[in-house]
Amino acid sequence: MPARLPPMSMPTTPLHRCLKLLLAPALVVALAAPTAAPAPSTAATGASTVDAMIDRCFELRRNRPRQALELAEALLADGTLDVERRIKTMSCQGIAAALVGEDARAVAIADRIAQELERHPQLPDEYRMRAVSNLGAILHSAGQVYRAEKAYAETLRIGARIGGKDAVLVQISMLNNIGLIHADYLDSPQAADGYFQQALALARSIEHESSQLLYNFAINRLRLDEREAALRALDEAAKAADEAGSVLVGLRVRSARLMLERDQRLPELIAALEGIRGQQSNLPDPAGEAATLARISVLLDAAGQPAQALASAQDAFAMASQGHNPQETYQALQALIDAHAALGDTRAALEHAARMHRMKLDALRQQRLDMLADLQARNQDAVSQRELERVRYEDRIHSLKEQQSRLLRTAVLALSMLLALAAVAFGLMQRRRHRQLRVVSERDALTGLANRHAATAALNALAVQRSRDDARHVLFLIDIDHFKQINDTHGHHAGDAVLVEMSNRLRTACRPGDLVARWGGEEFLVACADLDPGQAKAIAGRLCEAMAHTLETADGTRAVTVSLGLAPIPFFDVPPEDHLARRWDYALRMADRALYAAKEQRDGWVGYWGARLPDDATAEAVLEYPEAADGIVTVLSSHPREPARLRAQSLREAGAQL
Repeated sequence: MPARLPPMSMPTTPLHRCLKLLLAPALVVALAAPTAAPAPSTAATGASTVDAMIDRCFELRRNRPRQALELAEALLADGTLDVERRIKTMSCQGIAAALVGEDARAVAIADRIAQELERHPQLPDEYRMRAVSNLGAILHSAGQVYRAEKAYAETLRIGARIGGKDAVLVQISMLNNIGLIHADYLDSPQAADGYFQQALALARSIEHESSQLLYNFAINRLRLDEREAALRALDEAAKAADEAGSVLVGLRVRSARLMLERDQRLPELIAALEGIRGQQSNLPDPAGEAATLARISVLLDAAGQPAQALASAQDAFAMASQGHNPQETYQALQALIDAHAALGDTRAALEHAARMHRMKLDALRQQRLDMLADLQARNQDAVSQRELERVRYEDRIHSLKEQQSRLLRTAVLALSMLLALAAVAFGLMQRRRHRQLRVVSERDALTGLANRHAATAALNALAVQRSRDDARHVLFLIDIDHFKQINDTHGHHAGDAVLVEMSNRLRTACRPGDLVARWGGEEFLVACADLDPGQAKAIAGRLCEAMAHTLETADGTRAVTVSLGLAPIPFFDVPPEDHLARRWDYALRMADRALYAAKEQRDGWVGYWGARLPDDATAEAVLEYPEAADGIVTVLSSHPREPARLRAQSLREAGAQL
């Protein structure tokens, strides 16, 4: 999250400066997904040596990126690598290029990886998941955050599809990285906090502690002015770093933690930070060392040593500029601004403030241009084109404002006010773009409910969440009775009015955390977490009752009712891992079967609730004839049903298929 430049008139007490430095630093390099992609099976001579060289490239890329680049280039020059090893080598090459500051080269490598993945759709999902996560890490490190977020989202979809602990670990990393994008580039710590909390919940579900994730979460909590929560998270991060032996993260946590100490004198805090800085230099950790130097500069300034504070800030800026470390660069620039201001050098302070402002404007402008390009590619209708033209017009207006701002930089007060206004304008504009994009891609145009695409993504996420032992997640599929007759008799405008009224009633009847979507045509879908059969029955009855209403037409009134089918996720009690019935689409098919049964009488609901699936039965057989599965499926219904007749009918239908 880019640190907002404070007004020059802001108080400069030690406490204010300490808090300001805690909100400015980078939130740790984006967590990388597990880099050990599945090694291709081969009997070719030398394959193990090639794999060892690729693994060595990944070991070198973080601390010795130049050597990693040379090794990757040598491997790719051979020309005999198969597609999986070639993509893996390019992944190492791309991240190393970004770390040495060759952003254009890194983006070109990312484009080649994307082309390879598109040309080879047969690659296993486990391999593709890691390849796409590395693609996102390259783009993220090179500043292409919009494309990086799309790659991370694709990684989450693949992980949700394949399941398993490795997929959950990748999902944790991707959620963390998306949180960093929202915090660092979109100026949205609230949204970032949601992604960090999702990542932490997944990590705790598999008893996995990530010190980097906890550190990112803590720093973001400080941005939200939640100091106590941040302190707890920093303490957890320190413990996790000690247990994992992660010296780099441990030192960063200690550096941040010291800035919140209120019971130590300034000389003691400075000495402690100098010790941490020395250890970071030995690792090496240039980004962490730059952040610590900037914090030392603030404390030296507060201790009445502005000359030493300036020297420390200059060292921090030089260290942060060695790599692609935008947030550490912002932090160092802020320390330089404060140090020059304390020495009375207003001109130098203004120059550094303008430089930091330009960096942030450039980053936001690139993000907005990427969003515009994606919108233009996906929205070709006239309304979208007009919206794009309006955004371009706003860009031209903003360019004119920037020209005016350069004429006003001679006055300190005018500059600070302009920077503050620009920061607020960019934040509001970015949030508006984000909302508009979400509405275009995730909302049904008529009803305003989530569309099928958004509902599918939400169901993928819901399916990997564990439910309580005595409950399951439940799908409700709802269909409007005699909807075709309404359209044919009263016209499509009446049908649209019914759909809008039904969506409003459905939204009011559901809980805030429930998924409510228009599934297609006159069908709606509701998904609720953690329900037992009794709760599912009560909700089904409430939904049917809430959606029933009277339609006023020119020809008089007409009663409008719905039929509903429900089924749980997973459908059977404790199905095996990777079993068909564990997936949400199996539950959806069961809910559709139940809806078909409810349509026999209409204005009511039917539910199928699976017990444990016997070894001699198949999920597909139960799906075809659920009411014949005595002892396997419990039939729930709002209307009295004839179990013996329906079971006999199902058995006759099953026999007819043999």
